[in-house]
Amino acid sequence: MFSKDFLSRRKFFVLAGATGASLLEGCSRSSRQTTSACTAIEALELQHGVTRRVLAVMENIKNGLNAQRDIAPEIAAGALGIVSDFMINCHQLMEEKFIFPVFASYTKTAELIGVLRQQHAVAYKLTDILKPLCLDIAKKDQENRRKAVNMIHLLTRMSFAHESWEDTALFPLLRVVAPGSAYEDLGSQFAREQNQFLGRDGIEPTLQKIARFEANLGIGNLDAFTPKAQDFI
Repeated sequence: MFSKDFLSRRKFFVLAGATGASLLEGCSRSSRQTTSACTAIEALELQHGVTRRVLAVMENIKNGLNAQRDIAPEIAAGALGIVSDFMINCHQLMEEKFIFPVFASYTKTAELIGVLRQQHAVAYKLTDILKPLCLDIAKKDQENRRKAVNMIHLLTRMSFAHESWEDTALFPLLRVVAPGSAYEDLGSQFAREQNQFLGRDGIEPTLQKIARFEANLGIGNLDAFTPKAQDFI
């Protein structure tokens, strides 16, 4: 349905001046661990955790719009910016460059990867549509709000399913299609490219931004998602 050249359009892997520590150090800072290295699958799982948290923020924004609550444009635009910069420009492009090609000769996953690639393009299109809507969200234009709600729903619904299929039907096969040293090499390549994009502080600054949005929206701790007694009525 949609198409784009991920590697050339944003020149993702030739960022000027990107320096810093390895993915190991980035993973260690984010998880507060100092002795364990991140394998390719562990790095992917951590990236998925980051994207799911920002998608949960987008879901909360959608619910607020549906309830006619005031949503600050800087929160809506800021959260969408993380979706665009981290989920699409970082995580998805790294999958395009390093993960999907590993399965090129593995016919059992050909159809799945075709759908995953298409959904990457759709996510890019949806964020493009949402950018002006999120910036104008304070105007309370009902048509814009309706469209924003619909676009956020399409984005989060697809993205949650997308990552779940990757976690269960694709990533566990990495050790099969890239055994031994090939898997270790994949982890090293993944590390270098994430380091180029995120810099020496790794994922931590992105998590800090998400945490600020979560706090502002009243979902700043995990217990905010726990059903309360009154919810069972």
